[in-house]
Parts: sequence; structure tokens; C-alpha cells
Amino acid sequence: MDNYFCELIGMTSESSYNDTLALFNHKLKDDGKGIILSDTIPKPSDPALINSILQELTRMRIGNYVNEDINLTASAALNMKLRQALDQVIALAIKQESFGNETIRNNFIAKLMIWCNLYTDGLDFNQDTPPKCLFYGPLKRHEVYFLMILSHIGMDVVYFNPTNDNTLRSIDTLGECQVITLGNLSPVLIPFEECISKGVIVEKVTTYAKKATNELEQTLYQDTGIYKPWQFSDGTTRPIIMDSVIEDTLTYWNEEAKLRPGFKTQGKIVYTPAFFTKINGVYRDINEYYELVQKLKSAKNCAFYQTPHLTTVGTSFGQTRTIQYHNMPVQSSSQNLAHFNQQDLYSLAFCLNPDQTIKRDVIKEHILYKKMLSLRGDVQEFILSKLEETFATSNLAFFNFNVTDKERVRLMAALFTADDRIINLIDSYDFTSDVPKLVMYINSREPFNQDDAMLLGLLRTIGVDVILLSPNGANNIELVISDKFINHIKLDEFVHDLPLKAPSKTGKKGSFFSKLFR
Repeated sequence: MDNYFCELIGMTSESSYNDTLALFNHKLKDDGKGIILSDTIPKPSDPALINSILQELTRMRIGNYVNEDINLTASAALNMKLRQALDQVIALAIKQESFGNETIRNNFIAKLMIWCNLYTDGLDFNQDTPPKCLFYGPLKRHEVYFLMILSHIGMDVVYFNPTNDNTLRSIDTLGECQVITLGNLSPVLIPFEECISKGVIVEKVTTYAKKATNELEQTLYQDTGIYKPWQFSDGTTRPIIMDSVIEDTLTYWNEEAKLRPGFKTQGKIVYTPAFFTKINGVYRDINEYYELVQKLKSAKNCAFYQTPHLTTVGTSFGQTRTIQYHNMPVQSSSQNLAHFNQQDLYSLAFCLNPDQTIKRDVIKEHILYKKMLSLRGDVQEFILSKLEETFATSNLAFFNFNVTDKERVRLMAALFTADDRIINLIDSYDFTSDVPKLVMYINSREPFNQDDAMLLGLLRTIGVDVILLSPNGANNIELVISDKFINHIKLDEFVHDLPLKAPSKTGKKGSFFSKLFR
């Protein structure tokens, strides 16, 4: 068949979902274009019609309706398609359902026939595109069989299933319906009329040049190992942590992701080899160690810190960003220092669903999210989905402490108000190209706090290269992040106080023997 039958589970974002429903609703209002079914299909209520059909069914042989004189519409061609579809779908229903007796079975068949008459008579099958059916919300079992009939007669059937109701899949054992997961599940079903009232209708037409460009790109970039810039901007990453020695680290540090061992793509997922490495100790030749640090931190798209702390969410709730409070007038304080209070912080909990997914529309109204609104839409969605991934049960083994909603909102606050260098790492990340990098030089025994550990966990989930330089080799990150996820490299010796400075250019002559015998 040239028509499609698909189930769309979840939603990418509530606003775009509402826009899509509103556009469908607008398009299908024209006579003959299609039908819209939301919540439930009303039961037939005409007793005379029901009884007349039941009487006819007593003389017909089930499975042979194609040879019966059943006329449910004014179109002879459509009547034939309906009879053929009824034979196939009723056979499936008899196999799947427990009809207690013949009366119950015939009532079911009569209901399907009346629905066919009510909803398909008058549909225009003579256009370039077939008529469409939109169904929104949870399905009853009898409704599934009706959607199957519509598909069998050549209609495009789209089932919008934001809450992941499983009824259709439990019946469709042959896989006639294509299942597509759009994104996160909705915890509650929003009424269809409310969805379309919030949606914005934008009608577009694709030019011939745009179509030709799309076809050319499919030919050039599909499964060829060649990637165009930002090809996966609407995709996601699955980082592969590189287990390497110092030589490998230096070899691949400045290589693009697509040139690193283990790189691959699958659909919209980019499997990105990335470093999460702690380099303990220094070279005996301190100048050589300084050169190592310089090479690491001078890489493209690299943020360098000489502290174990990336955040200041802690007890002071301070951030080096100006934030306008939701509960105070506009501030006139310095642009270099601002604070958000506990109310701002813990109100983020209302942006979480019970399953730790993030309410997209709610979070974008929150005061602490204001800076993120300037990012591209696909970057915002990527960040929110990676926060959810970091929150997921499967990732909690990364941390050496319990992660509750309290920790989750602290991570959200830490990221949303982070130093611009951290945000820029994510914003400029083209998944197949240069991997963004974070290098931290820790010259003390000061430990990482839980907020910093969670932010590092998020960056690891995104696929950012992270290297921690610890001249003294002290346990710090290991106290908050599981050793299993850290690639450890040991150099020649440990130094307990090594302020970072530029490599000395003196004494280079004669250094051959010191390198030879170190």
C-alpha cells in the first residue's frame, strides 16, 4: 500500500506537539480530507439501524463478506475495499478477543460496520494523497480494529499516543502499524481541544530546489562515512569513554570525533569516543610536564580551570551571573556578581515529573532558565534530554552518593547558571567534529563537592572530553565519582605543591641526558 499507519509515542516538546495537532486539525476540516477522532469513538445509538444490521448478519457467512451485498457507502469501489478489510480485521478480532457468544460477536461486527458508514462515506480517495485519520489519546480495543480497517482501505492513519497506551501494540501482532517514539511521555493526557487551542498553525511548501538539495544530501551523506556540518544537530550522543595511556591521549586529543577509534553513527545517534581521564603526578622534567599541560589546555574549544569547583550552588547560592529574581524587582547590582536564593533553587522541583523527566514548557518559564533561552532550540532540547539521562537510574552508578530530587534540582541550577565557558562547550558541539574539552588543574587536596561531580557527570553523558591534572595524585574526584568510570594515568612522580607556570626556555641545552636517564 502507498498509505501509512503509524503510532507516535511521546512528544519532542509540548509546543511543537500542539503545533502538529493544530495543523492536522486545520487540514482535515475540509470535506473529504479525513476524520479526527479524539478520546473515544461514540457507540452507535440508532436501535433500528443496529437491529437491521444484526438481522442481516445472521444470514451472512463470516470471512466471506467480500461476496455479500454490503453497501456501507455511496461508492462501489470503496464498498469493495470495506468488505475486504472487514474480512481480514474480523478474522483477527475473533482470534484475539474472547467473544462469549455469537450475539456479542455480531454486536461487535455491527459496531464496526456502522462506524465505517458514519466516518468513511464521503471521503475523497481520488486525490494525489489519500484521506487521513487522526486519532488522539488512549484506544479501546474495538477502536483499534476500526483503525486497522481504515488502514486496509487505503487511508493514512496516525495515532498520537503521548502517554504510551499499549492497547494497539497488544493487538497488532503482525506489526501492521509502524511505531515511532518521538520523545518523552506525558504524565497526563491533555484534552485534544486544549492542545489545538495552544498550537500555532504554520503551513509550508517545499521548493523544488530544497527538495533537490535534500535528495542530494541523502545520496552524499547517508552511510558513506562523510558527514556534513551539524548533520546530527537534531540527534544525540552516546559517549564511549576512551581507555588510553598518555601517548594515546596526546595522539587523539586534537582529533575530530569521527577520526577516533570506536566512532560510529546509528540513525540519529552519534557514538562519540571521549576522554574522562585523571592524570596523576608529573614528569621528572617539570618543563616537559608544563608543556603537556599547555598542549592539553590550548586545544580548540577547551575550558581550563585551576580549581576543583565548576559551580557555586553550595551554601551561598552564588553565581557569577546577573540573575533577575522572579520575586524581586530588577536588580542594579554589579554585572559580575549576583545571587539566587533557596526559593529560586528548590522551585525547580516543580519542573520535574514523577519519573524525573523535565516539564519542557514549565522549565522554560523558570527564572534560572533565562540564560538558556538564547540557545538554539535543538541545543536546549539536547541539554534537557541529557539532564534527564544523567538523572536516570542506569546512570546513578556513576556517583558515589545518593541522587534524589534535591540533587537533581541542584544540578539543574548549576547548569542553568553556569559559567559561559561551560555553556559554550555544549553550544558549539558538532557531534562528529571537534570534541569540546574541559581541563582542570588541581594543585591541592581539596575534594570535589557533589554539585561539581554531577556537572562532570552531565558533561560525560554529553560526550565532552574531561581531563583532570593532579600533580599530587591525591584522591579527590574518586570520593564522589566511581573509580570504574575514570581512566587513570600515572606519570613519574608526585609533587605536593606545583603552581602552574609557563615552561622555562632556559636550560634546554644539555637536557638530552636528563630525558634519557629519567
